[in-house]
Amino acid sequence: MQSRAAIRYAKAMYDIADEENSINEVYKDMNFINELNSGSLDFKNLLSNSQINFQDKKKLILSLIKQSNALTEKLIDLLIHNKRVKIIGDIASSFIQLYNKHNNIKEATIITASPINNELESKILSMINIKDAKSVNLTNVVNPNIIGGFIIRFDGKEYNASVKQNLNNLKTELTN
Repeated sequence: MQSRAAIRYAKAMYDIADEENSINEVYKDMNFINELNSGSLDFKNLLSNSQINFQDKKKLILSLIKQSNALTEKLIDLLIHNKRVKIIGDIASSFIQLYNKHNNIKEATIITASPINNELESKILSMINIKDAKSVNLTNVVNPNIIGGFIIRFDGKEYNASVKQNLNNLKTELTN
């Protein structure tokens, strides 16, 4: 869950990017920062390490973002000035949520035992009755513990067709 500060920064970023007609460019930066924050322990350590001075953190973050937008650079400067650079991941996540809300993009998650390809992704989107597949961001989470099959989470609902769930259901039936 994002802090109120992260949500406020994201809202301000979104409003300014909207005024400057640079929402898509800032979205790309925020998406990249979000991916780094959720997928790289080194990036999280960089943000929280108090021994690395703020200017070095700025240089490192900007070196990771190729061709960053000027607004993203201003955000990093502001976060450094306010000593809040460690919440940039939460700001990025909040910005993406705002972007998706304003563009009517829904989020769906599919959990599988192994990664899925584009063809399978299209089939899954059609199975859950989504008419415009472009309005859905499908995130594939790989979890070998489900053994096989899949779990889909979309629009507050979950459909569990995993082998593990089927085995648990069978076990329940046999013990009753």
